[in-house]
Amino acid sequence: MSTKIWFTLGSQLNPTDQALHYNVFHHLPETTTYRKPLQLHITTRFIERYGYITIKQKALEQDRQEAENLETITEYFQKLQETITTHAIQPADLWNMDETGFCIGVGKDQLVVTRRRKRASYLGIPQNRESATAIEAISAGGQDLPAFLILTGQVHMSRWYQVKQLEGDTCIGLSSTGYSNDELSLQWLKHFEKHSASRQVGQKRLLLIDGHGSHHTKQFIQFCDDHSIIPFSLPPHTTHLLQPLDVVVFQPLKHYHSKAIDLIIREGCTTIDKLEFLGFIQSIHHEAFKEKTILSAFKKTGIYPYNPQPVLQQVAERIALHKTPSPPPAAGQNPDSSPFGTPLSIRKIHRVANRLITEARQVTDQQNQLAEHLGRFIKGALAQSTELLQTKYDLGRTKLAERQRRLQKEAKNTRLQSGGVLTVAEGRNMVQQRDDNELQRACKLVQQAEERYQKTIQKVFFEAAKQARKLRLEGRLSPFLVIDGRGPPRYLRHS
Repeated sequence: MSTKIWFTLGSQLNPTDQALHYNVFHHLPETTTYRKPLQLHITTRFIERYGYITIKQKALEQDRQEAENLETITEYFQKLQETITTHAIQPADLWNMDETGFCIGVGKDQLVVTRRRKRASYLGIPQNRESATAIEAISAGGQDLPAFLILTGQVHMSRWYQVKQLEGDTCIGLSSTGYSNDELSLQWLKHFEKHSASRQVGQKRLLLIDGHGSHHTKQFIQFCDDHSIIPFSLPPHTTHLLQPLDVVVFQPLKHYHSKAIDLIIREGCTTIDKLEFLGFIQSIHHEAFKEKTILSAFKKTGIYPYNPQPVLQQVAERIALHKTPSPPPAAGQNPDSSPFGTPLSIRKIHRVANRLITEARQVTDQQNQLAEHLGRFIKGALAQSTELLQTKYDLGRTKLAERQRRLQKEAKNTRLQSGGVLTVAEGRNMVQQRDDNELQRACKLVQQAEERYQKTIQKVFFEAAKQARKLRLEGRLSPFLVIDGRGPPRYLRHS
């Protein structure tokens, strides 16, 4: 019995429907006959009628997919457990480090609550695709290190270190690309030693790293050996499964970064540069690197508490399906609407509205139409009052943000240091030292000007006295009367 499907290869369908047509009908028996063109939505109806479902296909690098090997990952967990046991590594001494990149002025799409249906909402964003990198580290004890930021550039500018939101122990490094390199990775390792050594509980610290070349240089390994740090490398191309920062923490960090960009744009920011980025990076760091999130990252990757079974089961399922299933959308990803407190006037409007609605329900049948009109008017008045209040609140916040940005832009911007790494505290000290030096130079110039003025005054008075003495001797000027309180007034004699 032949299968009869009405199908035309030349149907004018969108690319998605064409792909679905191909997947559904490509393997039909040769006896299939085609009689007339299909309708535009036949593929969707076919899927619904016969109980098929559609799932999203998520792109995954081929190297990562090939690295999802049960033997390799099992061996990794065995070696990790052996190292932890041999060196008695405590949770507070078990660290993971990784880099994550930002386009400092690029956010993402947001959800908009509106009453209008099927209309797109567009928000003009002055995107800045300049690269920046954050090197972060977390421990199985739920701790994190101060941020280590890498900006694009060659010279440290004083204005960066006048951003009040930055904390003093935050480090800022520079590279021509905005990415990490061998030198900056070594500088980060010194940053790690400075802030983690005081928290060390056991004899050694274990540092989980990925396969980036800057983590495996001779200088990097030697520094680790000299400071009781055990570098432990993850299997190649498996960070999406085994690295705590990649699996859990960096996702909310990117979410808060996009949310911060959206917020400052709505507050009237017209340019997003390094100053704006430095202004909100500290707050999003604290939002993402919470103790609960860090502990969850180590638990989900099976590192601490040690439990590799969920990861191995996940890899087995991926291998069985030969593709990467899309995770369900996480709850709470929608950005919160801007908060505002309802003032007294709004409460009064609501109180009067409730009273009017109650009285309107008691009118006679002949007045029902009037009651309906009154109800619509009340709803409109409440909506407009609330919208006006929100607008006033947003306008005030926009003006405040614009004033803060203007003050940052007006701050003096001078070169501090070419290349290298500076902490925010060091940068601020350099800015303060330069300000003090400029003040001293200004004071010295004022003092020199005062001395020249006094010398000029003395010279003028001396010349005037000399000329007066000459004129008195010639009798062309009356004698000079002296009254000094030592006796009666007397005339000054000139010999």
